[in-house]
Amino acid sequence: MNAHTIPDLRYAMSREAIIGHDTAWKISSFGVAQYLHGYDPALLAAIEEAALKLKASHAVHKHLDLTFITGADRYIPEIKELMNDKLRLERLSDMMGTRLEPYPLSIVGSTVTFMNPKDGAVEWHCDGVPVTELIPLSISDQLIGGHLEIYCDNSEKGRAILESGREIPRNRVMRIDHKMDYATLGQFLGVLHRTAPIQHGERVTLVLNQRSVAKPYVDDNRMFYLAADNDHDRQWVNELAEDVWTNQLPAYRRHEEELHVPAETEAPVPVGARDTW
Repeated sequence: MNAHTIPDLRYAMSREAIIGHDTAWKISSFGVAQYLHGYDPALLAAIEEAALKLKASHAVHKHLDLTFITGADRYIPEIKELMNDKLRLERLSDMMGTRLEPYPLSIVGSTVTFMNPKDGAVEWHCDGVPVTELIPLSISDQLIGGHLEIYCDNSEKGRAILESGREIPRNRVMRIDHKMDYATLGQFLGVLHRTAPIQHGERVTLVLNQRSVAKPYVDDNRMFYLAADNDHDRQWVNELAEDVWTNQLPAYRRHEEELHVPAETEAPVPVGARDTW
């Protein structure tokens, strides 16, 4: 598939249209889109088969009512192959409007999620990673629930509604049904969303995370949030610190310097020059 062709779209919406106002904490104005991904079916089947074998020993259920293998590419080589595929990254970058790279933390770069009435789905939340691609590995023939729901308004307003014990107004929710052979790309940082609870059926999904090459510091992954799912392993703390010093901080300083470069002004007109006009 040519990286510069526009994939077959089922849904598309800008970030500002979702949130309802202009935003600064972002890597582009891209919001969400669902498209025909064109990935090798045999590769995806191999990933699912490996993930199902690892589920009993590697999947966790600690946070947001979600059962998943965290940092799945550490155990399944085919995931790492897809994560780093240059054609894939180029196409996603074209869609996002800025160059993307795989998310660098080993525990967050990829996950495989298992959703059904027993394993749960995922509750309302905003992502810490800037960009997420959701790739269905399998969806049962009969599935009730399990679709993506996006709150179309300011996320803090939505959080306040939930904290008060009320439900999110249905007329403010955008629904996206997952479909085999179609992936969903979203800049869900600061966007309140969830997977609707599953009453019947199941689905297995590969989640690949990305960030901006130019703005790696645009990121909302707090340490306590990462620890909620990864308290069994603290190596990621060192990875995060190293990334801040070697990637995020230099990029942030470059951005700050560019913001404070004086704008070019027209050269002054020499005294007396106007007399010759």
